Amino acid sequence: MKRTGILFQIVLSLSLAALLVALVVGTVANRYEGNRLREQLSEQAGLTISLLSGLMLESIIVEDVPVLETWLHETLSRNPKILSIQILNGEGVLIASVRRGPSGTLGDYVTYEQPVEMEGFKFGTMVVEWSMLDGQALVRAKVRYTIMWTVLAIAVLSTLVLFLVNMLALRPLQTIHLRMSDAISGARRDAGQLPWYASREFWALNFSVGVLEDTFSERDERETALEQACEAADIANQAKSEFLANMSHEIRTPMNGVIGMTELILETELNEDQQMYAETISKSGSALLTIINDILNFSKIEAGKIEIDVAPFNLQTAIEDVVTLLSPKATVKGVEIILRYDPGLPEFFEGDIGRIRQVVTNIIGNAVKFTKVGHIFVDVTGEVGPRGYQLSIAVTDTGIGIPEDRIDAVFNAFEQVDGAATRSFEGTGLGLAISSRLLSLMGGRVTVQSEAGKGSTFTIRLSLPTCAPVESLVPKEPELKGLTALIVDDLELSRLILSERLSSWGVTCLEAGNASEALEILSGLEGGRGRLDFVVLDYQMPLMDGRELAQRIRAIADFKAMPIVMLSSVEHAMTRTAREGMEGCETVLKPLRSAHLKQVLARVLNGAPEPSVAAAPVAIPQPATDRIKLLMAEDNRTNQLVVTRMLKDAGFDITIAANGAEAVECYRNTLPDIILMDMMMPDMDGVEATLKIREIEFKTQHRNCPIIALTANALESHREKCLAAGMDDFISKPIKKKALIRAINKWVYTPEERKTGTLGHRS
Repeated sequence: MKRTGILFQIVLSLSLAALLVALVVGTVANRYEGNRLREQLSEQAGLTISLLSGLMLESIIVEDVPVLETWLHETLSRNPKILSIQILNGEGVLIASVRRGPSGTLGDYVTYEQPVEMEGFKFGTMVVEWSMLDGQALVRAKVRYTIMWTVLAIAVLSTLVLFLVNMLALRPLQTIHLRMSDAISGARRDAGQLPWYASREFWALNFSVGVLEDTFSERDERETALEQACEAADIANQAKSEFLANMSHEIRTPMNGVIGMTELILETELNEDQQMYAETISKSGSALLTIINDILNFSKIEAGKIEIDVAPFNLQTAIEDVVTLLSPKATVKGVEIILRYDPGLPEFFEGDIGRIRQVVTNIIGNAVKFTKVGHIFVDVTGEVGPRGYQLSIAVTDTGIGIPEDRIDAVFNAFEQVDGAATRSFEGTGLGLAISSRLLSLMGGRVTVQSEAGKGSTFTIRLSLPTCAPVESLVPKEPELKGLTALIVDDLELSRLILSERLSSWGVTCLEAGNASEALEILSGLEGGRGRLDFVVLDYQMPLMDGRELAQRIRAIADFKAMPIVMLSSVEHAMTRTAREGMEGCETVLKPLRSAHLKQVLARVLNGAPEPSVAAAPVAIPQPATDRIKLLMAEDNRTNQLVVTRMLKDAGFDITIAANGAEAVECYRNTLPDIILMDMMMPDMDGVEATLKIREIEFKTQHRNCPIIALTANALESHREKCLAAGMDDFISKPIKKKALIRAINKWVYTPEERKTGTLGHRS
C-alpha cells in the first residue's frame, strides 16, 4: 500500500466499503424477506386448514376415509404449494393422507399442524406440509434487487466522492507536491497554480512551500558563497603557511648571525657598558629566535611538512635536560621544578627525541611562565600497553590556573589565557598549539585540568616502544647498594621523590622535614647505634638553613667527616668563603638530575675534588640623572634598558614605571616634563593611563605634560587612538635613537633653545 497512489487507495477503500455494505444489506434483506415469507405462508396455511376442516368436519367426525381422501386429492390438485395433507382423529390416529410425489423430492417445506374443532370440542388434527420453493425464489429475487440498487447507489456516490476528492484535495496536493519536490531537488519548472476553489489549508501549505523555496534558494546561495570562501581560505591558508615558513627561514638566517656574532663579542674584552649592550642583544636575539622557531614549527605543521624521526633515546636524561634548562628561569621567580621519574619505568625508548623534548619544553616552560610562587611538579610514569609503554608525563604547577570557559581554547593557535591588551604574560600563544599537533602526529595527546587561581595539570600521553640500552647513552654509575642516607628538606614532595630515587639504587633512606628533626635523628645514631653514610640536605629551609645545619653536623664528633650534598637554587648558592672549612660538603644546583646525583655522590663518597663554579654576573649600574624630568612607562625590561641607554647622555632625569597604574602614580609624585608611554602594559594600558593623567591635569589646572606614545602597533588606527586619548605624538617600535631625541626636542625645547643649543623645558 505504501507504494501505491492515494487515488488508488481511495478507490480501493470505497470498493471495500461498497462490498461490505452490499454484504450487510443482502444479509439484512434476506433475513427480512425470509421472515416475511414465513409469516405469509403461516397465514395462507392457517386459512387453508381452516377452510378444509370446515368442509370435511362431518367426514372427520364419522371417519369417512374415502370421502376424506377425495377431498384431499382435490385440494392437492388445486393448490400446488401443498405437498401433503394428513388427518388424524381425536386419539391422534391417522385416518386419511395424501402426498404429492415421493417423500424427500419436493425441496424445502414447512409443516403446519392445526386441530379440527367445533364449539370447543376437538375432533381431530390436520397436518399440512407447505412448499417454500416459490417463496424462496421470490425472496432471492427481492434480495438481488435490493443489493443491485444499493451497489448502484454506492457506485454513483463513490464516483461523486472521487471526483470531489480529486478536484478539492488531490489536484491542489499534487501541485504543492511538485513545488516541494522542485524546491528540494533544486529543479526549476512551472508546477502550476493552485485552483481558485482550493481550501484555506492548502493555501496556507502552499505559502509555507513558497517560504521553503525562498529559504532553500538563500541556502543554496550561501552554500555557493561558502564553498567559494572555503576555497579562497584554503588557498590563502596554504599561501600563508608557505609565506610564514619562507619568512621564518629568511629571518632565522640573519638572526643566527646576530646571536653568533654577539656571542663572539662577549668573548672579547669589553667595558661595563659594552658588556651590558652585548648581553642585551644576545638575550633579545634569543627571545626573537624562539618566537621565529614557534612560527616556523606551526607553519610546517599546517603545511604538513613535519616528519617524525624515530631513533633510540634515553627518556629520563631527555626530561632531566629540559628541567635543567628551565630551572634557572624558574629559580629567578622563586619557583622550584621538581622531577619524579618512576623507578620502575624503563629509560630507553624509540621515538623522535627532538619533538618529544620540544613538547616537554613547551609544557614545562608554559608552567614556569604562569607560575609566580610555589613549585612545578613533573611526574613521569607509564604502564605496559599494546604498543610498548603508555607513557604519562604530568606537569602540575601552582600558577594562575585557567578559567573553566577558557580550558578548551588553550590549545588553539595564537591564544593565551591572559589575552587582553593589559596581559601580564608575553608570548605568541603557539607553544601549546604546537605541542598538541606534534603529539597528534606521534599518536599521542595532551590534556589539561585546571582551576583558576589554584594551578593546572597538563598531562602528556604517548605510546612508545622500548629498546635495548644504547651503550653510548648509559652513564657509568657508582655502587650505592647497601648505603644509608639522611634526606633533609622542608618540602615533602622533594623528600619523597629523592627518597624514591635513592631507594631504587639500593640506598636506605632516613627523612627529616627540618634541621631539628635531622639533629634528633643524628643524635639517635651517635655512638655506633646506627649507620649513616651520607647526608642530602636542602640549603633554603626555615629557622635553620642548610649551611648552618651542615656546620652543626660537622660539630658532632661522630659525623665530622660525614659526606654532605647540599641542594640549592641559583640565588641561594653558598659562596666559596662560606664553604671554607667544610670539606666533603658539595653544593649542587636544583633540579638534581639522576646521573648528576650519582656523579656527585661518587665524588663526595670517594673524596674527589669539587669542580669550579663560574662567577656570578656583575650587576648593571643605573644611569646618571640630570635636569629634565622624563617619565617612561614601559613593562618590557629590555625596552626600558634600550631607551634609558639611548637617553643616557641627553641630559634627562629618567623615572621608569612598569605599567600604566605606576605611571599615573609617578606623575602625581614627580610632575615630569615629558612622558614616554607604551600602549600595551599590564594592569593598566597606556591609553587608559593617558586619560587618567589628563583628568588629573584638568582637576589640578596644571599644564599639559607632553606624552609620546611608544608602541609596536604601527597602524594608522592605533595612531588615531593614541591622539584621541590625549597623547601628543606617536613613535612606532623598533625605536631609533635619532627619531626619539628629535620627538623629545620637539615637545620639550622651544625654537629659541634649539637655535642657541641651550637646555630648557616648557613651563
